[in-house]
Amino acid sequence: MAEMSGRPDPVLSDYFRFARRNLLVIGVMTVLGLAAGVVQALLAPDTYTASAQVFAPATPVHPGLERKPGQRLPREVTVDTETQILRSSSVIGRVATALGVSPETAAERLVVTVPTNTRVLTVSVSGSTPDRALNGVGVATDAYLVLRAQIVAGVRQRHLEALQSRIGVLESRLASMTQGTVVRNTRARTHRQALIRQINEMERQVSALQKQDTSSGEIVRTAVRPRRPDRNNSEVPPVSYAAIGLLAGIGLGVRRDRRAGRTRHDATPPQPRPRRTPV
Repeated sequence: MAEMSGRPDPVLSDYFRFARRNLLVIGVMTVLGLAAGVVQALLAPDTYTASAQVFAPATPVHPGLERKPGQRLPREVTVDTETQILRSSSVIGRVATALGVSPETAAERLVVTVPTNTRVLTVSVSGSTPDRALNGVGVATDAYLVLRAQIVAGVRQRHLEALQSRIGVLESRLASMTQGTVVRNTRARTHRQALIRQINEMERQVSALQKQDTSSGEIVRTAVRPRRPDRNNSEVPPVSYAAIGLLAGIGLGVRRDRRAGRTRHDATPPQPRPRRTPV
Protein backbone atom coordinates (compact mmCIF):
# COMPACT_ATOMS: atom_id res chain seq x y z
CA MET A 1 0.00 0.00 0.00
CA ALA A 2 2.92 2.32 0.71
CA GLU A 3 4.27 1.79 -2.85
CA MET A 4 0.87 2.33 -4.44
CA SER A 5 0.15 5.56 -2.55
CA GLY A 6 3.66 6.83 -2.69
CA ARG A 7 3.69 7.38 1.12
CA PRO A 8 5.88 5.53 3.57
CA ASP A 9 4.36 3.75 6.56
CA PRO A 10 3.99 5.98 9.66
CA VAL A 11 6.59 5.62 12.38
CA LEU A 12 6.43 6.21 16.11
CA SER A 13 7.83 9.72 15.79
CA ASP A 14 4.79 10.69 13.71
CA TYR A 15 2.51 10.05 16.69
CA PHE A 16 4.74 12.08 19.00
CA ARG A 17 4.64 14.98 16.55
CA PHE A 18 0.84 14.67 16.44
CA ALA A 19 0.71 14.79 20.25
CA ARG A 20 2.97 17.88 20.36
CA ARG A 21 0.89 19.69 17.76
CA ASN A 22 -2.37 19.02 19.63
CA LEU A 23 -1.07 18.95 23.18
CA LEU A 24 -3.17 21.93 24.24
CA VAL A 25 -6.43 20.53 22.87
CA ILE A 26 -5.84 17.06 24.31
CA GLY A 27 -4.83 18.48 27.69
CA VAL A 28 -7.81 20.84 27.92
CA MET A 29 -10.31 18.13 27.00
CA THR A 30 -8.78 15.70 29.51
CA VAL A 31 -8.88 18.28 32.29
CA LEU A 32 -12.48 19.18 31.45
CA GLY A 33 -13.47 15.50 31.58
CA LEU A 34 -11.68 15.05 34.89
CA ALA A 35 -13.41 18.12 36.32
CA ALA A 36 -16.81 16.87 35.19
CA GLY A 37 -16.17 13.51 36.85
CA VAL A 38 -15.09 15.17 40.10
CA VAL A 39 -18.22 17.33 40.09
CA GLN A 40 -20.43 14.30 39.55
CA ALA A 41 -18.69 12.40 42.36
CA LEU A 42 -19.11 15.36 44.72
CA LEU A 43 -22.76 15.93 43.82
CA ALA A 44 -23.72 12.24 44.11
CA PRO A 45 -25.86 11.87 47.25
CA ASP A 46 -24.57 9.70 50.08
CA THR A 47 -26.49 6.53 50.88
CA TYR A 48 -26.66 4.71 54.19
CA THR A 49 -27.58 1.06 54.70
CA ALA A 50 -29.10 -0.55 57.79
CA SER A 51 -29.53 -4.32 58.18
CA ALA A 52 -31.56 -6.63 60.41
CA GLN A 53 -31.83 -10.42 60.66
CA VAL A 54 -35.17 -12.23 60.80
CA PHE A 55 -35.77 -15.91 61.60
CA ALA A 56 -38.53 -17.47 59.50
CA PRO A 57 -39.55 -20.88 60.91
CA ALA A 58 -40.52 -23.60 58.47
CA THR A 59 -44.26 -23.69 57.82
CA PRO A 60 -45.86 -27.03 56.84
CA VAL A 61 -48.41 -26.91 54.05
CA HIS A 62 -49.77 -30.45 54.28
CA PRO A 63 -51.78 -30.97 57.52
CA GLY A 64 -54.70 -33.28 56.83
CA LEU A 65 -53.58 -34.06 53.31
CA GLU A 66 -54.70 -37.48 52.16
CA ARG A 67 -51.88 -39.44 50.57
CA LYS A 68 -51.27 -42.95 49.41
CA PRO A 69 -48.73 -45.24 51.08
CA GLY A 70 -45.24 -44.26 49.95
CA GLN A 71 -46.38 -40.92 48.53
CA ARG A 72 -44.13 -38.02 49.52
CA LEU A 73 -45.60 -34.98 51.23
CA PRO A 74 -45.23 -31.54 49.62
CA ARG A 75 -42.21 -29.49 50.55
CA GLU A 76 -42.48 -26.97 53.32
CA VAL A 77 -42.46 -23.28 52.51
CA THR A 78 -38.99 -22.51 51.16
CA VAL A 79 -36.71 -19.56 51.74
CA ASP A 80 -37.45 -18.38 48.20
CA THR A 81 -41.08 -18.03 49.25
CA GLU A 82 -40.02 -15.93 52.24
CA THR A 83 -38.04 -13.66 49.93
CA GLN A 84 -41.09 -13.17 47.70
CA ILE A 85 -43.15 -12.22 50.77
CA LEU A 86 -40.54 -9.65 51.74
CA ARG A 87 -40.62 -8.18 48.25
CA SER A 88 -44.42 -8.18 47.98
CA SER A 89 -46.27 -5.01 47.05
CA SER A 90 -47.61 -4.45 50.58
CA VAL A 91 -44.13 -4.56 52.13
CA ILE A 92 -42.53 -2.49 49.36
CA GLY A 93 -45.31 0.09 49.64
CA ARG A 94 -44.66 0.66 53.35
CA VAL A 95 -40.91 0.86 52.77
CA ALA A 96 -41.45 3.43 50.01
CA THR A 97 -43.52 5.57 52.38
CA ALA A 98 -40.84 5.35 55.07
CA LEU A 99 -38.06 6.32 52.65
CA GLY A 100 -40.07 8.96 50.82
CA VAL A 101 -39.42 7.40 47.40
CA SER A 102 -41.39 5.60 44.72
CA PRO A 103 -42.17 1.87 45.07
CA GLU A 104 -39.78 1.11 42.19
CA THR A 105 -36.92 2.87 43.98
CA ALA A 106 -37.84 1.21 47.27
CA ALA A 107 -37.68 -2.20 45.61
CA GLU A 108 -34.14 -1.42 44.43
CA ARG A 109 -33.08 -0.29 47.90
CA LEU A 110 -34.46 -3.39 49.65
CA VAL A 111 -32.01 -6.29 49.52
CA VAL A 112 -32.61 -9.77 51.00
CA THR A 113 -29.76 -12.25 51.48
CA VAL A 114 -29.99 -15.76 52.91
CA PRO A 115 -26.90 -17.83 53.83
CA THR A 116 -26.83 -21.46 52.75
CA ASN A 117 -28.73 -24.01 54.86
CA THR A 118 -30.38 -21.50 57.17
CA ARG A 119 -33.74 -19.81 57.62
CA VAL A 120 -32.31 -16.53 58.89
CA LEU A 121 -32.92 -13.72 56.40
CA THR A 122 -30.74 -10.61 56.33
CA VAL A 123 -32.84 -7.61 55.32
CA SER A 124 -30.98 -4.46 54.22
CA VAL A 125 -32.49 -1.10 53.29
CA SER A 126 -30.61 1.92 51.91
CA GLY A 127 -31.69 5.48 52.55
CA SER A 128 -30.51 9.03 51.98
CA THR A 129 -29.93 9.54 55.72
CA PRO A 130 -29.01 7.18 58.58
CA ASP A 131 -32.41 7.68 60.22
CA ARG A 132 -34.31 6.88 57.03
CA ALA A 133 -32.28 3.72 56.47
CA LEU A 134 -32.90 2.60 60.06
CA ASN A 135 -36.60 3.42 59.85
CA GLY A 136 -36.89 1.70 56.47
CA VAL A 137 -35.44 -1.62 57.60
CA GLY A 138 -37.63 -1.54 60.71
CA VAL A 139 -40.74 -0.97 58.62
CA ALA A 140 -39.70 -3.74 56.20
CA THR A 141 -39.22 -6.38 58.91
CA ASP A 142 -42.40 -5.42 60.77
CA ALA A 143 -44.49 -5.46 57.59
CA TYR A 144 -43.00 -8.83 56.61
CA LEU A 145 -43.81 -10.43 59.97
CA VAL A 146 -47.38 -9.07 59.91
CA LEU A 147 -47.99 -10.30 56.36
CA ARG A 148 -46.41 -13.67 57.12
CA ALA A 149 -48.63 -14.07 60.20
CA GLN A 150 -51.71 -13.40 58.06
CA ILE A 151 -50.61 -15.97 55.48
CA VAL A 152 -49.81 -18.63 58.11
CA ALA A 153 -53.15 -18.03 59.85
CA GLY A 154 -55.00 -18.29 56.54
CA VAL A 155 -53.28 -21.55 55.61
CA ARG A 156 -54.02 -22.99 59.05
CA GLN A 157 -57.69 -22.00 58.83
CA ARG A 158 -58.08 -23.58 55.40
CA HIS A 159 -56.51 -26.80 56.66
CA LEU A 160 -58.89 -26.89 59.63
CA GLU A 161 -61.89 -26.35 57.38
CA ALA A 162 -60.72 -29.08 54.99
CA LEU A 163 -60.21 -31.56 57.84
CA GLN A 164 -63.55 -30.79 59.45
CA SER A 165 -65.31 -31.10 56.09
CA ARG A 166 -63.66 -34.46 55.50
CA ILE A 167 -64.64 -35.65 58.98
CA GLY A 168 -68.25 -34.69 58.28
CA VAL A 169 -68.27 -36.73 55.06
CA LEU A 170 -66.82 -39.79 56.79
CA GLU A 171 -69.28 -39.52 59.68
CA SER A 172 -72.17 -39.37 57.19
CA ARG A 173 -70.91 -42.53 55.50
CA LEU A 174 -70.54 -44.26 58.86
CA ALA A 175 -74.05 -43.26 59.91
CA SER A 176 -75.55 -44.53 56.65
CA MET A 177 -73.87 -47.92 57.15
CA THR A 178 -75.09 -48.52 60.70
CA GLN A 179 -78.42 -46.70 60.77
CA GLY A 180 -81.17 -49.10 61.89
CA THR A 181 -79.14 -52.26 61.16
CA VAL A 182 -76.64 -54.46 62.89
CA VAL A 183 -73.44 -54.87 60.99
CA ARG A 184 -72.83 -58.61 60.64
CA ASN A 185 -71.13 -58.84 57.29
CA THR A 186 -67.37 -59.21 57.75
CA ARG A 187 -66.57 -56.93 54.82
CA ALA A 188 -68.98 -54.28 56.08
CA ARG A 189 -67.53 -54.44 59.58
CA THR A 190 -64.01 -54.02 58.18
CA HIS A 191 -65.10 -50.98 56.17
CA ARG A 192 -66.81 -49.51 59.21
CA GLN A 193 -63.69 -49.94 61.32
CA ALA A 194 -61.60 -48.28 58.60
CA LEU A 195 -63.94 -45.29 58.61
CA ILE A 196 -63.69 -45.01 62.38
CA ARG A 197 -59.88 -45.10 62.19
CA GLN A 198 -59.87 -42.36 59.54
CA ILE A 199 -62.19 -40.19 61.63
CA ASN A 200 -60.04 -40.66 64.74
CA GLU A 201 -56.86 -39.86 62.81
CA MET A 202 -58.33 -36.67 61.36
CA GLU A 203 -59.62 -35.58 64.75
CA ARG A 204 -56.09 -35.98 66.11
CA GLN A 205 -54.80 -33.85 63.24
CA VAL A 206 -57.40 -31.18 64.01
CA SER A 207 -56.36 -31.17 67.67
CA ALA A 208 -52.66 -30.95 66.77
CA LEU A 209 -53.31 -28.17 64.27
CA GLN A 210 -55.26 -26.15 66.84
CA LYS A 211 -52.36 -26.48 69.30
CA GLN A 212 -49.73 -25.67 66.69
CA ASP A 213 -47.52 -22.68 67.36
CA THR A 214 -48.63 -19.84 65.12
CA SER A 215 -45.41 -17.85 65.47
CA SER A 216 -44.71 -16.13 62.17
CA GLY A 217 -41.06 -15.44 62.90
CA GLU A 218 -38.98 -13.10 64.99
CA ILE A 219 -36.20 -10.56 64.69
CA VAL A 220 -32.97 -12.16 65.91
CA ARG A 221 -30.75 -9.12 65.35
CA THR A 222 -32.17 -5.63 65.34
CA ALA A 223 -30.80 -2.98 63.02
CA VAL A 224 -28.41 -0.30 64.26
CA ARG A 225 -28.10 3.25 63.01
CA PRO A 226 -25.41 3.40 60.30
CA ARG A 227 -22.54 5.71 61.18
CA ARG A 228 -20.86 6.08 57.80
CA PRO A 229 -22.20 6.35 54.26
CA ASP A 230 -21.78 3.49 51.84
CA ARG A 231 -18.68 3.47 49.65
CA ASN A 232 -19.98 4.29 46.19
CA ASN A 233 -16.67 4.01 44.25
CA SER A 234 -16.34 7.78 43.99
CA GLU A 235 -13.08 7.43 42.05
CA VAL A 236 -14.83 5.87 39.05
CA PRO A 237 -16.52 9.00 37.59
CA PRO A 238 -13.32 11.15 37.49
CA VAL A 239 -11.28 8.41 35.81
CA SER A 240 -14.06 7.58 33.34
CA TYR A 241 -14.72 11.18 32.38
CA ALA A 242 -10.98 11.90 32.05
CA ALA A 243 -10.66 8.99 29.62
CA ILE A 244 -13.62 10.31 27.63
CA GLY A 245 -12.02 13.76 27.53
CA LEU A 246 -8.73 12.26 26.34
CA LEU A 247 -10.46 10.47 23.47
CA ALA A 248 -12.39 13.61 22.59
CA GLY A 249 -9.14 15.62 22.51
CA ILE A 250 -7.49 13.09 20.21
CA GLY A 251 -10.51 13.20 17.92
CA LEU A 252 -10.40 17.00 17.76
CA GLY A 253 -6.68 16.85 17.02
CA VAL A 254 -7.23 14.49 14.10
CA ARG A 255 -9.95 16.77 12.77
CA ARG A 256 -7.68 19.83 13.02
CA ASP A 257 -4.90 18.07 11.15
CA ARG A 258 -7.22 17.03 8.36
CA ARG A 259 -8.55 20.55 7.96
CA ALA A 260 -5.00 21.92 7.85
CA GLY A 261 -4.07 19.38 5.16
CA ARG A 262 -1.44 17.73 7.31
CA THR A 263 -0.56 14.06 7.05
CA ARG A 264 0.63 11.70 9.71
CA HIS A 265 4.22 11.98 8.48
CA ASP A 266 6.57 14.68 7.32
CA ALA A 267 8.36 12.63 4.67
CA THR A 268 8.78 14.15 1.22
CA PRO A 269 7.00 12.15 -1.47
CA PRO A 270 9.36 10.52 -3.96
CA GLN A 271 10.17 12.58 -7.09
CA PRO A 272 9.72 10.98 -10.52
CA ARG A 273 12.95 10.03 -12.28
CA PRO A 274 13.83 12.08 -15.38
CA ARG A 275 13.55 10.19 -18.61
CA ARG A 276 16.57 9.92 -20.87
CA THR A 277 16.06 10.96 -24.46
CA PRO A 278 18.01 9.22 -27.19
CA VAL A 279 20.73 11.29 -28.83
